[in-house]
Amino acid sequence: MQYHIILTKECNLKCEYCQGGSDSLPREIRYSIDDLKKFISLDETPILEFYGGEPLLRIETLEHIMDSIPARFVIQTNGLLLNELKSHYLKKFHSILVSIDGKRDVTDQARGNGVYDRIMDNIKLIRQKEFAGDLVARMTVVQGTDIYENVMHLLTLKEPGFDHVHWQLDFEMFWEAWEHTVPGLSKCLDSYNSGISSLIIWWVLEMQQTGKVSGIVPFTGVMNSLLNDTDSNLRCGSGIDFYTIMPDGRISACPVSIDFDFSVIGSIYDDLPSSLPGKAKVGEPCTSCDIFKTCGGRCLFVNRSQQLLRENGYPIICSTVRHLVKELKEAVPQIQTLINAGVIKKSDFDYPEFNNGCEIIP
Repeated sequence: MQYHIILTKECNLKCEYCQGGSDSLPREIRYSIDDLKKFISLDETPILEFYGGEPLLRIETLEHIMDSIPARFVIQTNGLLLNELKSHYLKKFHSILVSIDGKRDVTDQARGNGVYDRIMDNIKLIRQKEFAGDLVARMTVVQGTDIYENVMHLLTLKEPGFDHVHWQLDFEMFWEAWEHTVPGLSKCLDSYNSGISSLIIWWVLEMQQTGKVSGIVPFTGVMNSLLNDTDSNLRCGSGIDFYTIMPDGRISACPVSIDFDFSVIGSIYDDLPSSLPGKAKVGEPCTSCDIFKTCGGRCLFVNRSQQLLRENGYPIICSTVRHLVKELKEAVPQIQTLINAGVIKKSDFDYPEFNNGCEIIP
């Protein structure tokens, strides 16, 4: 299974949609690394994903864990301190997910002036240090983002470039508290859906012209299920095979909902990894939905906190998922034709290799 390890709740940025990390206590790790090792050792195939706040603010703790616990490693980072990682540790990472929202002006507007260029400098540096793993651009899509333009920008960057691009919608715009502060939301979502359609058209055309399946994570993950006619559980894995270890040793089913009672399902002191699955599950209206087996429920946090959403917030969010799934289903015949002709392979859609922190469904 995979575990988000919250190294700290502190952050060295104050992004518009986050404001510098979580205020809840404790903000720093209180358990011993030996306690963590004892718990993780009960899992035969552990994957540890360093998380925050900004995990590279606690780089010594990160290195201590990597030295002490046999596992596969992933990190989600804002990228500003990647230059501080020694080559020895860089090479241990299977995947590095870097928070970047698209073009320079889009990224800097949300994250601060100069952030985009510092990220670019650092991902170039880690490639020079021989990081050969999966480098993922992880976008936060706020109201008004041109999804087509910004995904294409990140996807087509060269030297340095990203292997994959993933994004999540900034769901704060769906909360009840924002009811009167997000005028034009419907128009923005129409624009977002239109951009998704344009991206899928480009994605399929790129396969036809180059024989390459470009790394648009939400498309690849869903298309894999459609081509193989397989059902999916909640694709982020929260409460299934993906958990968050909080700084005090408690375990949450989801890294976003750590302050909600439904999400806290155990601790590294009192529970076994094998006892965690099934303690927090997606409920209605997802489980009765006609695309549930493809979508998987999208988001445990939103599903279990839907009473906090603005009026019609839940169906608005679901409309984006429905559009994504519909457009990908319509692309299946073209893609199957390319597979049959040997232009691409079905195995090209086998991504991610394991749950690497990309939730798949935006």
